[in-house]
Amino acid sequence: MTCKALRLAALLTCASLAMPAQADDLADGFNNPPQSARPRVWWHWLNGNVTKDGIDKDLDWLARIGIGGVQNFDANLQTPQIVKERLVYMTDGWKDAFRHAVQTADAKGLEFAIAASPGWSETGGPWVKPQDAMKKLVWTETEVEGGQRVKGALPAPSNVTGAFQSAKFSDPLAGDAEIPDQPRAYGEARVLAYP
Repeated sequence: MTCKALRLAALLTCASLAMPAQADDLADGFNNPPQSARPRVWWHWLNGNVTKDGIDKDLDWLARIGIGGVQNFDANLQTPQIVKERLVYMTDGWKDAFRHAVQTADAKGLEFAIAASPGWSETGGPWVKPQDAMKKLVWTETEVEGGQRVKGALPAPSNVTGAFQSAKFSDPLAGDAEIPDQPRAYGEARVLAYP
């Protein structure tokens, strides 16, 4: 090898050492995922045990560890009171804390969502009329002989408020307390006939 070739090889080696290594997009995506790929977590506010200081600490920690957002869920679940002043759902104090949480999450780049579920927060409660509340689908089946006209009323399905068909309502998370006057709303959806 000539001196000229050696110098060229040495220059190429030095140039390659000075260049940064090609980035591994997949590894970089795992090390620092985009906001759209970061996990979201349920953030329960249990039985009014909420303070602005607690909100700030929770959201600061969640943002620091790489969480992409929260889904706020207000629930009771027979949780004992652990704060000085409990913030009851939808009171002025609760709304103020909620507004603070949304603004704080936004400032930290966290997505903020809210869960809607019957009985615990947004879609259930005494203020919701039974005809506007969530429903369950119930049915009956009647077998008839083919080739003839059927007259008369079909048997009505169960109108019991509960989880499934005629199963009565129970809520183990609320201590299975019996609710004496269950709301009722009944309406027919479809009659299906098939061979």
